Amino acid sequence: MATPLPFGRAIVHRKSGRIVGPIAPIFAEDWPYRDVAPYETLWRYLDLSKFEDLLVTSTLYFSRPDRFKDPFEGRFTHGNDTGPSESDRIFRQLYRFQGDHKELSSYHDTHRMVVFISCWHRNTHDTLKMWNAYTEASDSVVVSTTVGALRAHLPATIMQHGVTYKPIEKPRTEFSHNSLFFYKPSDYSFEREYRLLRSPAEDESFIPDRDTDMFRRIPIPLSKVIHRVIVHPAASLQTQQKTHSLLRKYCPSRIATLSKTK
Repeated sequence: MATPLPFGRAIVHRKSGRIVGPIAPIFAEDWPYRDVAPYETLWRYLDLSKFEDLLVTSTLYFSRPDRFKDPFEGRFTHGNDTGPSESDRIFRQLYRFQGDHKELSSYHDTHRMVVFISCWHRNTHDTLKMWNAYTEASDSVVVSTTVGALRAHLPATIMQHGVTYKPIEKPRTEFSHNSLFFYKPSDYSFEREYRLLRSPAEDESFIPDRDTDMFRRIPIPLSKVIHRVIVHPAASLQTQQKTHSLLRKYCPSRIATLSKTK
């Protein structure tokens, strides 16, 4: 389900906040942000070392999207080569915008290096397909939370929405600096992703090749965000014991269970 559509799209004067032109319609099929109910369960699959990092630092790790496998993260797709979306077509017509979407490619490449993303899977249970896709071996776990918990315990500046999956033959619409990050190709639809996005702060500096600029961390209260911990269905006894030990030390209100997924 998409989030409620805005009344329309227009250019707003930055200082006064007033609309300075006509209001263009927004069509539902172009809107990228998906509405997810606060009670919906979310899952994050982690190798054991990443789970330990989560507990030891009491932070969520946000990655740079230019490091992701999907080459279309934060970019237009082949669909934009054939023409704009209907929402874009009318907006450009009303404001008499000229130019090609390809002129923005350099900006998109830069923007991909200064935003940071945390990805969660929407489901009622853990699945073998997600274990196989997002963990490297059986020494791994999955943690669960809810949309409401993330909204309550992360800064309001963190964007949170479900992702829209579209064929790459369909154009994407850039409603804001970050909207392209909430589209993904249809091939990834099995992920059912709920995405957290951290934008750069106004005074923040970046060096693209610097190790510390490959990620950002957001502090969280572990016991309020982590609701369940499930160990890989084929986990060794050693992995199970280490998971229990980590929880006893860093999040004693939670216990781990072995996945029953087959």
